[in-house]
Amino acid sequence: MTFWEIIILSIIQGITEFLPVSSSGHLVIAEHLFKMTNPETNLLLIVILHLASLLAICISFYQEIIEMVLNPRILWLVIIGTIPAGLVGYLFNDQISRLFASPLVAGIGLLLTGIYLLLSELHWKGSPTTLARATPKQAFWVGIAQMIAIIPGISRSGTTLATGLLKGLDRSSAIKFSFLLAIPVIGGASILKLKDFGKLSGALQPIPIMVGFIICLGVSLLAISILVRTVRRGHLSYFGWYCLLVGLFIVMFVR
Repeated sequence: MTFWEIIILSIIQGITEFLPVSSSGHLVIAEHLFKMTNPETNLLLIVILHLASLLAICISFYQEIIEMVLNPRILWLVIIGTIPAGLVGYLFNDQISRLFASPLVAGIGLLLTGIYLLLSELHWKGSPTTLARATPKQAFWVGIAQMIAIIPGISRSGTTLATGLLKGLDRSSAIKFSFLLAIPVIGGASILKLKDFGKLSGALQPIPIMVGFIICLGVSLLAISILVRTVRRGHLSYFGWYCLLVGLFIVMFVR
């Protein structure tokens, strides 16, 4: 993998991990277009970039993380919301990994993400429910959405945000819960993949990896800021239209 490919993938990961347009779908597309020949090395890079995204969450939502730790009720909701994706990811990791070889799967996933985002804005009627008053049932359904988002092209942030809104959370709480759920999922997935770090670390040079990590961190912080402002203003549908256009392009033209 070239230095420029690492930079491009770092930017894509930073933008799309938090904007509801599916980082996995865009990374599958990028790898296909670049015709990268070492998927295991690419996987290691993606894990490292996910760690940069995880750090961005901790920086942007440190107050919410402290609140979660100090509030057993919120912590319990996060645990409930994490279980579905955690179980499926652990039990079916190999089968899920095979899906990342198909741009068509990513394209269809993006189409489904776009439709769901548009429907969530269309049917959201407004709600005063805060995360502190959310129920385990609401947390479970958001967790189911996160589980489905394991499929390439299905946006994790998009589906959890949209489901939170549809299940009665206010916009700020839906944003907060979506990012709190991302911490154990991204962290857990990274730990599972890092078991092969020793075997694969020599395939990528340290300096390009460090540059990619820093770029991804900076872009992730910017993407989080954009997402928070956009969702609070009620413009989640903007991302829905984008997903539809990109998904349609992939299904029609990318092979």
